Amino acid sequence: MAAVNQNMFDASIAMDRPGGSSLMVLPLNLIAEIVSNVEDTGDLARLCRTCRVLNYMALPQLYRCLTLTSYDRIRYRGEQPEGIGSGSPFTMGLNAVITRPYATLVRSMTLRGDWKEHELEEHARVGRVPDSSMMLNIAVRAAVDRMTSLESFSWELNTKMLDTVYMGLVQLPRLTSLTVRFPSSRHPQPTSVLPPMPHLRSLKITDIDPLCYPDDIATLLWKSKKLRDLRLHWSPRMRIAQEPSVSLHDYFRKSIAAKQPLPIKKMSFSNLYAFHTEEFNIAFDPTTVEDVTFLSGADSSNLVNTFVDSSWPTVVPHRKLKIKSIRMDAVSKRNSEFLGNFNGLEKLYFVNMTSDSSDYLNSPRPGMGPASSALTPPVSENPGAVNGTAGNSPSATASPASQTNLQLNIRDSYIANITTNHGASLRHLLLSSRWPLSTTMIARLVHSCPNLEQLALATEFSSMESLGLLVPFLRKLVALRLLIPAGSVAPHSGALNTTMLRTWKTPHVQETFSGRFSKAAIDLLNNAKSMADVVDIDDRILMEIMSYDMANEQIFGKLKIIGLGWKAFELQGFYKTPPPPPENEPDSNAAGDQSADASNGSPNPPNDPNSAGPEQPHTAPRPNNTTSGDTNTNPIAPKTPAAVPSSQPTPHPDPRPSTLGKRSRDDDESNESNENRAAQPSSSETDEPRDPRFQGDGCIAHTVMPDGYIRRRRLHRVGWDVLKHWEIWGLDSQEI
Repeated sequence: MAAVNQNMFDASIAMDRPGGSSLMVLPLNLIAEIVSNVEDTGDLARLCRTCRVLNYMALPQLYRCLTLTSYDRIRYRGEQPEGIGSGSPFTMGLNAVITRPYATLVRSMTLRGDWKEHELEEHARVGRVPDSSMMLNIAVRAAVDRMTSLESFSWELNTKMLDTVYMGLVQLPRLTSLTVRFPSSRHPQPTSVLPPMPHLRSLKITDIDPLCYPDDIATLLWKSKKLRDLRLHWSPRMRIAQEPSVSLHDYFRKSIAAKQPLPIKKMSFSNLYAFHTEEFNIAFDPTTVEDVTFLSGADSSNLVNTFVDSSWPTVVPHRKLKIKSIRMDAVSKRNSEFLGNFNGLEKLYFVNMTSDSSDYLNSPRPGMGPASSALTPPVSENPGAVNGTAGNSPSATASPASQTNLQLNIRDSYIANITTNHGASLRHLLLSSRWPLSTTMIARLVHSCPNLEQLALATEFSSMESLGLLVPFLRKLVALRLLIPAGSVAPHSGALNTTMLRTWKTPHVQETFSGRFSKAAIDLLNNAKSMADVVDIDDRILMEIMSYDMANEQIFGKLKIIGLGWKAFELQGFYKTPPPPPENEPDSNAAGDQSADASNGSPNPPNDPNSAGPEQPHTAPRPNNTTSGDTNTNPIAPKTPAAVPSSQPTPHPDPRPSTLGKRSRDDDESNESNENRAAQPSSSETDEPRDPRFQGDGCIAHTVMPDGYIRRRRLHRVGWDVLKHWEIWGLDSQEI
């Protein structure tokens, strides 16, 4: 490797200013690295207007991913309309690409929103395209011709893309990704034959409806030899109207005639409502498919469309499947049998969001989470309607008991095929919220799938305690999501309590926090009877609880994020605090610690510069030094002088076993069967001493350090901006 000139790291463009520090005193390579991490479009635009150097560095990033949104009405920012003095932001963005030398900087372009077409019906009657739509396609073609480095193009407008733009895309040598949205109106428009794009690797077409705009994609599929990712989304109108107007043969007819099956690796079909034909088996090469997504968009309990859906076979004959990932929203006996016909699955996702029964209780997406006053989805008064099934469907005539037994049989069939065929290779698992698992089933799942990294499941409320016993056996688990079972009762109507909540029923804990939270919050905490009640508890209380419960590094050390219903918390660094006094002995230090902690509403130690409360930005904990005598403290846990006095209390050894029943992650496997150990983990060994003051009847023992202090962990409430990067949250949707 050639030597790097040291002047590169020392060069700067400004000297130190007496009035304060300046960004420009940094070396240019550091400034470029900082600018490359700016993602907000407004911030990038402001950097471009700051100075010439920042303009030079930020301008390529500003135009790298260009997204223009069209609106059917004028929007206002305060009292001023957008684009005052010129055109709309959509048209001015196109103008900048066409008339200025920025087009070569664009790598990805997305056009989305609503484009207003005037007098569309009148133009359709005489066989003409509206002038506004034609001018839009001409302007986009002019922009495409100048974007010679374009790699991805997305047309997501509600108007049709014409041949004018298609012909321009064919000439782009670097175009590898194409997304096309068909309009849903039924006014006559020109039918396009999508031309071949030899370098295309990813194709996504949405809102396909043969009776609206039957554009021909057969040539594009046949000639695109490098195509590896195919995503087709049909309009839900055909399934709702029970109209099987889709003919898959028309889409793949040229590949079938040439006997050249598509070597697709990722296949995604959404809202497909079509009969299966034998020719479809030779349209694809099943030995190359690794990622499969089938989303029906409807509740599987509606059996009206079974005549069309049952025409699809459960296995491809005489072919060895190499599927690594499956994502589906319909659960049935046939789909379960399909999982039992091959091995080696690594990722399995059961989408809980459907158009008929959206799982709002478990959705952290913005605007979809339930309010505290409406935690439970409406339940139909018709006893035959189960999971949102229409009253006129065949399944609506069945009794609730038979529907429950059917769901249990399907669940057991899936669990059996998952554990038998795919347990050893499975890394991601998102189960349906309609399947509350018992302790025995969770133990069987944990024993059979030791390599799980992300797990989402719904559990019976009485089985919540078993999670603390079974999580240690998932040594690679980094994300855990606990779903509220579908059809969960409203808050405060259950009859059980969790061990986690019983911890808060001890007198010293209630006395400590009675001044911090309202009486209504304390009553809600003590009277929680269901999983929905637990999730509805105030975030500060939940974080305070979990700061103790997640403090055992051997059990939860690798766990990075945990979700409860529509909430999610990121697990950060460890720290320690002095133990609270006995019930009859007040402690001013502990009280001061709790009062200081209450000021920011987070379970972090006071005076800790690295603490991250709910209102602080999402940052990773910084390494800090720890006390030399603390052998079990995480090295990244910061030292808290305010929480650790000079005179350290004497450790209290505990002869009783831990109520968590945990074992060390480094323990050797014994001759005892793994399944029995997962169901009943050993509780005879403990890794850390316990304080008897925290071992009351039914209470979780806190993790006590050898120096007598209590181990705790920081938590941070996170939203969709963080959760969308985790598959068990991000893929739980109807998007392909």
